[in-house]
Amino acid sequence: MMARDINFCVMVMVIVIQTLIDTSLEIIDSHVIQVWSAPGGMTRLPCDLAAPVSEVALMFWFKEGDRMPIYTVDFRNGAPTHWAVAGEFGARTHFVLNESDPSSAHLVVEKVARQDEGVYRCRIDYVDAPTRNYRVNLTVIVPPEPPRIYDYEGTEILGNIAGPFREGQNVLLSCQAAGGKPPPDVSWYRGEERLAFTKEGSVCQLHLPNLSREMTGTKLQCRVEPPLLQPQTRDVTVRLYLKPQYVRVTGSGATRASMDKSFVCTTRGSKPAPNIEWFINSQLVDSTLTQVDVDGEVTKSVLTWHVRREDSGRQLSCRVSNPWFPAHTLEDSVTLDVMYPPVTQISLVEPKEPRLLREDENAELLCSADAAPPAVNFTFYKGTEVHLIRDDPIGGMSIEGNRLVIRGLRRHHSTVYRCRARNAEGSALSDPLTLNVLSRPECASGNVIQQLAGAPGGEVRARCSVSAPVSRDAGPLRFYWTYNGTKDVLPTQGTSEMIPASNVTVMGTTSTVIHGLPSETNEDLGWLACWASNDVGNQREPCLFRIMPAALPEPPNNCEIENELLHCEPGHDGGLPQKFLLEVLEVRHRAEPSDLNEISTMNDQGISAFGLTEAVYRVRNDKPQFALDALSPGKYTLLVYAETPRGRSPRPAALHSVNIRAADDLDRPGSLQTMTPAPPQSPPVTDNSVALLVGAALSLILLTILTTLCVAMIVMCKKKSRPRDSEQNTILRRNVGVSMYGGSSIGSNVVPTVVVRGHRGSRVLAARWSGVLDDAPLAVLALDTRPHADSDSSRSEDEIQETSLTRHMGTIETQTDS
Repeated sequence: MMARDINFCVMVMVIVIQTLIDTSLEIIDSHVIQVWSAPGGMTRLPCDLAAPVSEVALMFWFKEGDRMPIYTVDFRNGAPTHWAVAGEFGARTHFVLNESDPSSAHLVVEKVARQDEGVYRCRIDYVDAPTRNYRVNLTVIVPPEPPRIYDYEGTEILGNIAGPFREGQNVLLSCQAAGGKPPPDVSWYRGEERLAFTKEGSVCQLHLPNLSREMTGTKLQCRVEPPLLQPQTRDVTVRLYLKPQYVRVTGSGATRASMDKSFVCTTRGSKPAPNIEWFINSQLVDSTLTQVDVDGEVTKSVLTWHVRREDSGRQLSCRVSNPWFPAHTLEDSVTLDVMYPPVTQISLVEPKEPRLLREDENAELLCSADAAPPAVNFTFYKGTEVHLIRDDPIGGMSIEGNRLVIRGLRRHHSTVYRCRARNAEGSALSDPLTLNVLSRPECASGNVIQQLAGAPGGEVRARCSVSAPVSRDAGPLRFYWTYNGTKDVLPTQGTSEMIPASNVTVMGTTSTVIHGLPSETNEDLGWLACWASNDVGNQREPCLFRIMPAALPEPPNNCEIENELLHCEPGHDGGLPQKFLLEVLEVRHRAEPSDLNEISTMNDQGISAFGLTEAVYRVRNDKPQFALDALSPGKYTLLVYAETPRGRSPRPAALHSVNIRAADDLDRPGSLQTMTPAPPQSPPVTDNSVALLVGAALSLILLTILTTLCVAMIVMCKKKSRPRDSEQNTILRRNVGVSMYGGSSIGSNVVPTVVVRGHRGSRVLAARWSGVLDDAPLAVLALDTRPHADSDSSRSEDEIQETSLTRHMGTIETQTDS
């Protein structure tokens, strides 16, 4: 056991001693010398001899991993002997020794290639010194890829333009050089000014905060500098979107309305060219009215505007904006100064509401004008014909500048008013303003006294119409009437009689009164007064009616027969309501002379005529229109009277010898015969042949009339033998041959006209003139024979009397007593 321990100790000592011996024989430098070389270039691998050449025996170069030296220098036999490894690498190497400076010795490698990279060891054997080793790390430089530039969003900038960026924006540019061995130096330059630098790194970032407009167009350079190689560069130019710097609008000044004016909006500094918009009072103007011109950084917009009156005082604005800066706009504006003629308006300022315009109150009208320059002259007009109103304080009209004051309103102030304003540009008339003065009622006929006709003891009817505002404005109308029977005393004077309200009717603005007149009165029957009132007040002056004694009515005129109807036109009623009476007298054949003595020559009507009976048919009507179909065939005289409470017309309208025949005796059905005979004329004395012809024609006509009369009388005689219908009324007849009617005879200017049209059933009415007696035309009327009743039931003498007709073949005569 002890033997083993001894042996082990001996071995450890031997190893330690050997280690000390080896350490003294070879010194290895632990420091590694770093050598960089560009590909294709020449590099020097240093090997310090650390002693004179005479003390050096051998020098070897080894590449790590190789057991054979790649280069050998032998110093033992005088001049150094060089030996290089065979092959391509040995051909590119040689050793350089400067005997005066043994420390600068080095191995030169030419045309360095990528495979030359590695750790080399230089071994120096000395004559009397331990061997020394140096380690050299040869690194072949690998160039980086061309630099690439990226923006802040990581997007590569491919061209030479960086951007566009917005003014005021924070920008980050990154320059990257991928690859490279060792890593190159990367930096940013602006001109010769280095803005950013990265040592032995592949990325260099450039921060550009709050870009100013001065940066636009700036050239920036990214520079990549690998060791021992030429630097690589990449240039970019910064492009910016710029805000507009200012805006100005030109073209202000006064402009006349209805003219075109140009306004120019100028802006500078915006990139790209800005959007220019025009506004008038915040309302966008149509872009078709503008024209834009861009010259570098200056942009102009020309607006051609048709100036209107409404534009006066409005703001015309030009707004400039760059779409890349939506929150940044510039604006400039001008106020439009427009000159135009007045636009005039008239208005009621006192009272405030038109419904308060009442009589005796005051009114104030204001004439306002929209004008530039302001209106300085005002005039007022009234009425539809535009009459100038002049200042008349006494008459209640006062003009105070642009105000018209009306004092003491009356009804005549209710009309239309206008005003006119003037300035340097012209004048204008306002639209009409209608004033409706709420007034008291007034007579519609004005101050005219109306006359009424009346009869003592009778009634008089009067109608009063007033003009007044509508009831919704001035309240309802109230009427009352007064009567004054004193001669020449108006109802407004003295004591007047109030007419009871039961005799008064009111309808709208019209009132009607019925008043009974006293029986005993003089020629002046008195006065009626109509009064009206409303909420405004009582009528100032009443409507007056003077009651005059009524005259007798005039007889009807222009009578004609059409379709079995007798039509007349009414004459003057004498001032009282009138009705009309038709009396029919039958015409009989002339009686024998012996019989004539037995016929009375007078009747109750005062008309005398040979061959006429008393009225056989009598009827009254409100209009002068009577049906004749109740008459039997025969010849009649038709008398039409007008009647009023005052009496009957002095004379009737008469149609003589109207022959009523059967339908078989008529001419063509539907025929129309209207004959109005001319007044008799004296026969011409110079032409006897014409007189003979006229005489022959008259003879022929007379013969025809006589024949017709004979036929009619025969038919009537036959009809008389027939029994009468008990249901029909009888015809009032009296055996009177001649009737006399009071009053003057029918004047020569009254020419009755008989018209016959058409037929009805079996009866057709025809007429023709049969002759003229006493300057009165005679008409023959034919109708079928039937008994008829007398419609006048008011007369007490209406009784049935049958008499024989007085036959007389002579001429029928009609005469009146004066």
